[in-house]
Amino acid sequence: MSEPQQYLPGTFYEVTRRCVDRAHKLTPNYARGGTYRSSVEQLYQYATARYAETYGIDVIAVCIMSNHIHEILFDRSGKIAMFLQERNAMLANTVKVRYGLPGGVFERRCEKYNRLEGAPALSQKIAYAIANPVAAGLVASPEEWPGYVSSVADLRGKSCVVRRPLEYLAQDDATNPPEVTFTIMAPQEAIDLFGSVTEMTKQTASHLERNVKRARRRYSGRFAGRLRILATSPRDRAQSFERFGERTPRITTAGDLATAKRLIAEMRAFRKAHRIAREAAKGGKRRGLRAGGNKRVTFPAGTGKMHFTYGYPREVYVPLPAA
Repeated sequence: MSEPQQYLPGTFYEVTRRCVDRAHKLTPNYARGGTYRSSVEQLYQYATARYAETYGIDVIAVCIMSNHIHEILFDRSGKIAMFLQERNAMLANTVKVRYGLPGGVFERRCEKYNRLEGAPALSQKIAYAIANPVAAGLVASPEEWPGYVSSVADLRGKSCVVRRPLEYLAQDDATNPPEVTFTIMAPQEAIDLFGSVTEMTKQTASHLERNVKRARRRYSGRFAGRLRILATSPRDRAQSFERFGERTPRITTAGDLATAKRLIAEMRAFRKAHRIAREAAKGGKRRGLRAGGNKRVTFPAGTGKMHFTYGYPREVYVPLPAA
């Protein structure tokens, strides 16, 4: 059984979602004929905007590669797992219909979200996401990527109206509105870490420039190019070497060891408290006071499934003091 995950309101995350079998199911190859014409960018923006407001999620940066997605998100309500479950289901279903794909789109394995703490960690990961097409040896600059990738300028705020796709979604269903507004920007909580949005864009741009230069040196200017990317079939698979079994980071503090130690201590304390509460719940204790006066089961702050799905109360989050 996997360890429980803690989802706290007011947390920044780096989220990566990969396609099954490393297939290019998110390719920007749209010239394939057929009934549908929606771009993956439109499908992503509609599904994201459809659920982001409901679950209190702010999109800060995003890059949709051919076989995976990088996102930097801000979770206002501690409901990021619920958001991603609903959003990814809609996105996967619309992509399947768009390209006529059998089977699933995203890997079914449990995805772990990398918590970002502090301005350096946030700016570095935003730059990493934006530079991903260059780091992968596909294009010489993020602006050349034919798919969807945000920019440093988007941190100041950018919105667009997205029409409901024809793929998969019933057009007479009031549940999914005909139009939604997709917004990408740095929330005030992120700006406060840097002091101003100008300083935030400056630091992010600096990291981005270094990442791009490093990739250009690595590939010596030999990139796949736009035409080759646009010719990629959604049924093709990546052929490059990838090491499997590597650990996914859970916390990034960009060298702040004191903060890292505090967060690790919090995570261990959460898992211990969650294990005790789960055993109590399995032992017969309920969500409320029983007639015999037995104490109810309360899960630690940041508990997801046991709180939202089964209704168990959870504690209020209190940060541990700095080491």
